[in-house]
Amino acid sequence: MAAAIAGLTSFAAQLATPPGVPRLWTAETLSGWALPITGVRETPKYYTEAEYYAAPVDEVRTYPVYIKSREPKGYRDWMRKQGPQPLIEPAKLHSEADWIAAGREVFDGLHLAEFRTADPRAFRWADDPERMAREGVTVAADGTIPGLRWLIDHDGQLKITLAECSGCHTRVLPDGSIVRGAQRNLQWGSLPGFCFDALEEIRRREGRTRTPNEIAYSSYGVPWLKDDINATLKTMKAEEVGRVDGEAFLGTFVRFNASPWFTTRIADLIGVKDRRYLDATATHRNRGPEDIARYGILVTVAEDGAIGPHTFLPPAVRALRYRNSDEAMLALGKYIYSLQPPPNPNRSDDLAARGEQVFERLRCGRCHTPPVYTNNRLVPAEGFTPFTHPSSPPASDVMSTQLGLDPGLALRTRKGTGYYKVPSLKGLWYRGPFEHSGSIATLDEWFDPARLRNDYLSKGWNPPGTRARPIPGHRYGLSLPAQDKRALIAFLKTL
Repeated sequence: MAAAIAGLTSFAAQLATPPGVPRLWTAETLSGWALPITGVRETPKYYTEAEYYAAPVDEVRTYPVYIKSREPKGYRDWMRKQGPQPLIEPAKLHSEADWIAAGREVFDGLHLAEFRTADPRAFRWADDPERMAREGVTVAADGTIPGLRWLIDHDGQLKITLAECSGCHTRVLPDGSIVRGAQRNLQWGSLPGFCFDALEEIRRREGRTRTPNEIAYSSYGVPWLKDDINATLKTMKAEEVGRVDGEAFLGTFVRFNASPWFTTRIADLIGVKDRRYLDATATHRNRGPEDIARYGILVTVAEDGAIGPHTFLPPAVRALRYRNSDEAMLALGKYIYSLQPPPNPNRSDDLAARGEQVFERLRCGRCHTPPVYTNNRLVPAEGFTPFTHPSSPPASDVMSTQLGLDPGLALRTRKGTGYYKVPSLKGLWYRGPFEHSGSIATLDEWFDPARLRNDYLSKGWNPPGTRARPIPGHRYGLSLPAQDKRALIAFLKTL
């Protein structure tokens, strides 16, 4: 512990702050950022500026993990010789290009600090390509395993860990190329289990151990709902909680403030600079790169779930143990704003041209307006009546159209603003699963009218204990002739 504290202290000298970088986490910048949550009709509460900045910065440079057969000779010894290094060096950032380049380092290298492990089991895993193959671990064309990182910790040890941003927002295409910012399709086999063991050991040592029931309910509970399904987590056996709150469908994630029964599709960050709101339920406004940085702060360290009078974490658990620097998070926001889509292999042809005509005939552009293919407006979920609050979206952003959208995520979770944002259709060719909870696996499935039936078997995510169910909402295109659907999908894949 003393070595770790000394390491953090030494980093302060290396992280010379360039002038002109404002604090990101202040009462002024947080004001009006979040939309109010229906059921409470208040906005989330946040750590105060004093609480947040009292936590020490803990940013260590990390390095790619290679499959052993592709690892450069002497790679681990070279990392050990570097010793612990800062993630970025803000004093060297002079131009916008410098900031964006540093942001890419943050995107790749920011990691789950409490998941760092030197567990021999993790090292044996990293040295066993055959085991990785059996477990279906995702390996990119360059031999790296996206979402996993090596680092030299403050105590001088080589450790392995899971990435933060790149762990959820990286996609490997069929040719092995890496798409930063895209919806995750990564598999890591059994390594995350060793990292979770490291986290549990830290919690045990610091007296932060809680039962699986307590952890799950504090993550998802909605006490203002009389029939909150998450309340069942309080009385489940530990193994039942593990099954319900287990591995999500690939491309989805059971986010804090969401629910295992109303999960979230992982967002595609490419093109986020053109989006007015963040999250499927438009939980936060997007007013610039600083808001992306702020959202990064929120989801990495500063989210405690508090809304109005409702709190969910005991003080010992809520206390911040570390944070990231404003410089690193601002660089991250600038990098994410700079993201561009990968080259689209789907070229426009006669079929796609016909599909564009179908798109225009159906007047899809009213909501999915070119060139960004969204009007950036919000659609009320089924059963929601908009209300007035100082932080409510302006009336001009709210559509009067009712699409019969599933109300689960928008009304029955702590992400429940009552709205879903109109998604962009850009990049559909590399994305998936679709729908706000990832219930739809492919575009063909989206345009299949059978998904409206009670006996429909979704090919995407399904709630725990549920198999047959309807996937309601957005009926546009369901009744098209088969040839028109085929053409429309061909066009959508060119966007």
